Amino acid sequence: MLALSFLTVLPLPRFLSQKESEKYEDIGTDLSKASIFFPLIGLLIGIILFVAAALLEKTGLPLYLETGLILILWVALSGGLHLEGLADMVDGFSGGQNREEILHIMKDGSIGAKGAISLILFILLKYLLLFGLAEAGNIGALLLAPMMGRWAMVITGYLGKPASPANSLTRMFTSYLGKKELLIATIFTAAFGLFIILFWPANYFLLLFLFLIIISITLGIIACSNRKIKGICGDIIGAISEISELVVLLISMLY
Repeated sequence: MLALSFLTVLPLPRFLSQKESEKYEDIGTDLSKASIFFPLIGLLIGIILFVAAALLEKTGLPLYLETGLILILWVALSGGLHLEGLADMVDGFSGGQNREEILHIMKDGSIGAKGAISLILFILLKYLLLFGLAEAGNIGALLLAPMMGRWAMVITGYLGKPASPANSLTRMFTSYLGKKELLIATIFTAAFGLFIILFWPANYFLLLFLFLIIISITLGIIACSNRKIKGICGDIIGAISEISELVVLLISMLY
């Protein structure tokens, strides 16, 4: 339930969500443990998108409009949180001259010109990929992309170190996320990925290739972040999730 409330805007009964009285440190610890379910939350998002796409297909709406509605639903389910992280990362990395400036820009609530432009182009590319996949009848990628994007967040939490010395949620998330959480999350991702491939006109090499690509992209962004701000932050984790989703769509389109 904590993973669901953290990664989505789906309404949860109060008794199922995190207690308000719980200490901030405990929330960070629990969130690290809840990371084993991140891929499953991604799969849930994918199922919602898949069902919505199947229902919209029966309405007779133009394909470009169906695609737009699916994209809006995709963004709405996560509240645009990870897209915000992507824009903040672009603003910070492109505008800051040193670690302190970059972190200050990324913490700023406003969005800069480069962040806005990158966000527009990113969403446009995502729309075009979704349109192409829908046109080819290959909407199975809707199940795979959100799941692998959330799995990439777990990899980032395990491999990354916090950029800020403050007792932030990112620091606690990375500190308590261990090998067990990464292993279980990977098993979930692989198992459900294989199940999805069974009903998809693809083979297991696609899934293996996606795993390798997602790991490479995650390592690359972490390395870049380490050079610029000597660690990672929440915006980096969100950006990696969004970029991973886009890559899954792109590779699925080219496959």
